[in-house]
Amino acid sequence: MLYADRSHNSFPLEPRGPQSWNFSPQGLAIVLFMLAVTPVRALSQDLRDNGFVTPDSVAGTLAATADRQSEGALESFQAWKKELEGRTGLSFGFDDQIQYLGTNSDKSPSDAASNVFRFYGTWTAVGNGALNDGALVFKVENRSAIGSYISTQALGPSLGYAGLFSTTFSDAGWVLTNFYWRQRLLNNRMSFVIGQVDVTDYVDVNNLSSPWTGFTNQAFEQLPTFPAPSQGLGAALQWRLNDRWAVLAGFADANADAADPVGSAQDFFQSGETFKHFAIGWSPNWDDRFDQAVQLTLWQVDDRETAGVEGGQGVAFAASTRVDQWRPFLRAGYADGGGTFLERAISVGTGYDARGGQDLAGIGLNWGRAPENSGDQYTVEAFYRYDLNDFLQITPEIQYVVAPANDLMENDILVLGFRLRVAF
Repeated sequence: MLYADRSHNSFPLEPRGPQSWNFSPQGLAIVLFMLAVTPVRALSQDLRDNGFVTPDSVAGTLAATADRQSEGALESFQAWKKELEGRTGLSFGFDDQIQYLGTNSDKSPSDAASNVFRFYGTWTAVGNGALNDGALVFKVENRSAIGSYISTQALGPSLGYAGLFSTTFSDAGWVLTNFYWRQRLLNNRMSFVIGQVDVTDYVDVNNLSSPWTGFTNQAFEQLPTFPAPSQGLGAALQWRLNDRWAVLAGFADANADAADPVGSAQDFFQSGETFKHFAIGWSPNWDDRFDQAVQLTLWQVDDRETAGVEGGQGVAFAASTRVDQWRPFLRAGYADGGGTFLERAISVGTGYDARGGQDLAGIGLNWGRAPENSGDQYTVEAFYRYDLNDFLQITPEIQYVVAPANDLMENDILVLGFRLRVAF
């Protein structure tokens, strides 16, 4: 099975299906640029916490790190970064994470290890400190297998699992995962991004969907029925309808390659093959929308002729809430083509804020069925993220798969692992 490196999803190559529809991404780019430069009348409501700031986005990661390091060994370093941002509009951070996974499989290799280094930041070049600000968002990563090990992303498919034990810990080398302009409009009621984007930063997300600090299996970050492409050229527009409802729509390069952003962009303008998404979401509390929300996402992806992957369409549903320290969630998805690992899937689980919210525990159960397969695959993941101090986290984890869909001779797979993360 072949699959492409991507931030939160990969999918196998399948025969090319019927031709799907294309549209011009250049046209949407022009519309978004016109919106950015059009003057707007100020609104009374402060919607500062909007505009593609999600838990796994660059801005969200920077905010979480600053909050965690507001006291402790790196307090003075964070104070200096805050002063720099106020003076220049530049905010930055970097982290490094290691993951090891070992299994009980008789196949070889039966274990894997990966390292990911990331440098990221935002530069608010327009309207620093204002609601209608504009910023350049950037993130460069090095994703590599350690020594003679295969990457932890590659381990699941190699053992017959229809999905990924680990989504982002690949062996792609140096990749440009973010390099886009983010613009807020109408006092932050509307916002858009355009450039080198990561669709899974802002589509169908919640507070447990970060592979660095939450679940690492694809079944609980997104779903193996959602064929989000690798990071590449794209654009998206978010509109907050009122205090509870919002819509999000956009497109991205269906064949993106974050390791070759220039060549990938050239191919994109020649092929025009895109991944498109439209979502509507409701939350009783906008400030807590990643913990308490209901989201429905429709997607469509064109045939990928060179890659030999058929096009398709599908739907994803996500719901989450918070009850004291508990964070229960539900995910469901269906895919009609598109080269996804699973055709239909349902995930349920919960997070738990331990030690007064300093640590995070999580457990999830997934059921799925692969395309042209009548068998049921079940996946369980549990983890405990322990914050040793304000910059070091360690996360032991366990995963268990019953009836892996792509190996009918295997009854189950037990996966034990850990993650180590340092962030500054």
